[in-house]
Amino acid sequence: MKLLLIFSRSDPWRSALVVASLVLAAAVEGFGFSTLLPLLSLAGKRPASEHSALAQIMEPVLASIGLAPSTPVLLLAILVALLIKSALLLVANRQVGYTVAQVATDLRLRLLRALLDTRWAYFTSQPVGVLANAFAAEATRASQAYLAGVTMISQLIIVIAYAIIAAMTSSPATGVAILLGIVTVSILSHLVHITRAAGALQTTLQKDAITRLIDIFRGIKLVKVMGREPIVTPILVNETEQLNTALRRQVITKEAVAALQDMALMSYVAISVYVCIVVLGLDLSLVFMLALVFIRMLTSLNKAQRQYQDMAEKESAYWSLLSTVEKAEAEREMITGDTIPHLTRGITLRDVVFAHDTHRVLDGVSVDIPASKFTVLVGPSGAGKTTIIDLLARLVSPQSGDIYVDDVPLGELDATTWRRMIGYVPQETILFNESIALNVSLGDPAIGRADIEDALRRCGAWPFIANLPQGMDSNAGELGAKLSGGERQRIAIARALVRRPLLLILDEPTSMLDTASEEAVWQMVAGLRGQVTILAVSHQQTPLFLADQTYRLESGHAVLLGPEETPRAAT
Repeated sequence: MKLLLIFSRSDPWRSALVVASLVLAAAVEGFGFSTLLPLLSLAGKRPASEHSALAQIMEPVLASIGLAPSTPVLLLAILVALLIKSALLLVANRQVGYTVAQVATDLRLRLLRALLDTRWAYFTSQPVGVLANAFAAEATRASQAYLAGVTMISQLIIVIAYAIIAAMTSSPATGVAILLGIVTVSILSHLVHITRAAGALQTTLQKDAITRLIDIFRGIKLVKVMGREPIVTPILVNETEQLNTALRRQVITKEAVAALQDMALMSYVAISVYVCIVVLGLDLSLVFMLALVFIRMLTSLNKAQRQYQDMAEKESAYWSLLSTVEKAEAEREMITGDTIPHLTRGITLRDVVFAHDTHRVLDGVSVDIPASKFTVLVGPSGAGKTTIIDLLARLVSPQSGDIYVDDVPLGELDATTWRRMIGYVPQETILFNESIALNVSLGDPAIGRADIEDALRRCGAWPFIANLPQGMDSNAGELGAKLSGGERQRIAIARALVRRPLLLILDEPTSMLDTASEEAVWQMVAGLRGQVTILAVSHQQTPLFLADQTYRLESGHAVLLGPEETPRAAT
């Protein structure tokens, strides 16, 4: 029930409309059933003095709205009441449908915003499978839990409406029926607890299975080439079988509840009818009426318990998703600074220290990156080259030391504006299964086709793109599979250039290219000198020939290489 309160508070007006519609629908349905009593009295031709309390109430009510208690009028009243009830239920169910969709959407958007705003170090520590499962499966199951809860409430409202009708007809018989219903709910509550535990197990196992699956699929080529399918398959099979066990437990408990409820329903109706006829000596017409009411009341009570069971099964997905969101929100990136950046003189790192746990990656590093020049960072793996990139992008902060942009501390710059002035080309070229134009613009509406073409021309990609059947509208294929490595890299550089950045950062952009493609890309990058400040990380020799300056990072320190230490000296 706590879950329902949380969802109701998130959208109180819509929740209030749903509840109001359900209450009105139950009231109208109850009114329709109540007209059966005067109808049965007419059919039985009993004197008014022998009518039940409810019948004596309904007759003047019908008279007050101008309806004589005749058979055609009463049948018409029943029909109209059912039509109004159906209309009200339509309104309520439509709002429920809208709310369920909105619940899932709100949960996904909250998760998305939390992840985009979180610290980079926290984001990179999270398994992708956990986040993907939360966004897709857990948000859906959480909204389904809300649907089950609302449906449960609607059934309970119907139970209350019919209990009132039955009590006004025969309170002793109604008391017996309600007591029997409560006994059934209490007996079957143990199965609901089992379902809740199985649902929680499903949430955990599903999260683990999807995480494992994504990890394996990332390296599927390695698995297939080395013939390791027999090793990884049992892992996935084991987790899938555990998930299957949890799902089977849910099915068994749900079906057990439904079967036992059906058995109990007919038994309890029979007991109630026996009490009405033998113990209370009620007229057969009233017994018939009460039997219909009891069947409807107990059926709705059974449905309410099944919906509660369904909500119990799925609510663990909400708590798991909420935990993921709250952890991400607690790790929100604290961005300071409001100075608008200008990169006209250069970037300076002074005595910068950065450590991962106890390992100092950078130990007093000082680097000068002149504006509009081409600077290269070289050094062994783990020397801190990518760490410097992360520091410049303000993804991480140094433990000590200072970073300046045109003599302004980096921490005083508006981080969002600064990042928008950076063009970044990662080591792994990431292209989407979309048009080349969309891969360059990333869907930014502020970037027009002329901007895209200009960026493609600047990176030397336009000649081969112009020869494609659909030009820049040609599909790049899954992960850019329709393009060569050099072509993919040029498109990635065009993406970095399309916003005309002040700083172009290239992190090993040619590590997977052949020699000819690598040299062509670096020649193109060098041609951008004077238009943009270029910082490149590389293990290759080609950029060293072309760079204005080169720093070697090693053992936590940076050393500016002289002309005699670069390949240029040998040319």
